[in-house]
Amino acid sequence: MSKLIWQPIHLAMDERARTGDCLIWTVAPFVKVEALKRLFDSAAPAPGLKVVSRWLPSDLVSGVSDLEVFAYLKEWGCELYVIQHLEMKLYVFNSNWAVSTSANLTLHGLGYVELDKANIEVGNEVDLSPIDWMNLYRVIRGSRLMTAELYARFEEYVNANPPGPPVPEAPGLLGPAKKFTIASLPAMDSPEELAAFYFNPTSPSHTPETARRAFQDLATFGITPALPRLEFDRALGNAFRDSPFVVEFVDYLRAQRSLRFGAVNTWIHEKCEDVPLPYRWEIKTNTRALYNWLAHFFHEVTWDRPHHSQVIYWKAG
Repeated sequence: MSKLIWQPIHLAMDERARTGDCLIWTVAPFVKVEALKRLFDSAAPAPGLKVVSRWLPSDLVSGVSDLEVFAYLKEWGCELYVIQHLEMKLYVFNSNWAVSTSANLTLHGLGYVELDKANIEVGNEVDLSPIDWMNLYRVIRGSRLMTAELYARFEEYVNANPPGPPVPEAPGLLGPAKKFTIASLPAMDSPEELAAFYFNPTSPSHTPETARRAFQDLATFGITPALPRLEFDRALGNAFRDSPFVVEFVDYLRAQRSLRFGAVNTWIHEKCEDVPLPYRWEIKTNTRALYNWLAHFFHEVTWDRPHHSQVIYWKAG
């Protein structure tokens, strides 16, 4: 049963971290670097932790969020993502335990100041359900990875606009998004692995990361609960073959007839925006998974590994 968490909010996360659970996501409109340092001191982040923030230009100019967050996260090997209409606050751990709260990632929000000076905040601890993860995947599809190039644009803007109204609008700082996101690729290694989770989700062999990968695929391909096996296979196959990412890639493969592994990875990077997936995403691993899915659902697709390099083929007929 969930319970309310009162100030200091950070104590619930500190206690969870002491059990060995690692923080994998923080989602908050406002992020201050001193609060982030305090959080990481007591709740060490998992490798590749993702911070999702709003980072509106006006937030940075007014100082409710800090530019320095980007460099600090980079020191830790973590990443910053931006969703400029973000309002939710969520702190997620590797076990799928999370704190949902009104508190931003600031000293006053998380209670790193004297209690009588802290914001009046409340939250509750929850175990994220499959529906929760599916909704979170829908949220993160609209995020943008903050790169060094993008950061330079934001830094230039902030330096050129001292605090105080009016703050000039800057709608073009993020630039145009790519056509797809990396969440368009299957997360599970194969359709058979996804089916194994779908029909036996409580198996002790499934790790929390396995569950998160499975929830992504179920959300991406719109698979509803409790389908019989034949209906599951039919629905998954139709949704995979009809997904815009797969349609465009298959057209490209059909035209090229064969593609080396490096060429496929280049195509994916050119077409897909990075998003803050709550598991370890690696282009080589996920490209291999894509090959497995394509070979499973298209009889014209095969792949092999001549001379230590994977090659995927389109063989009509």
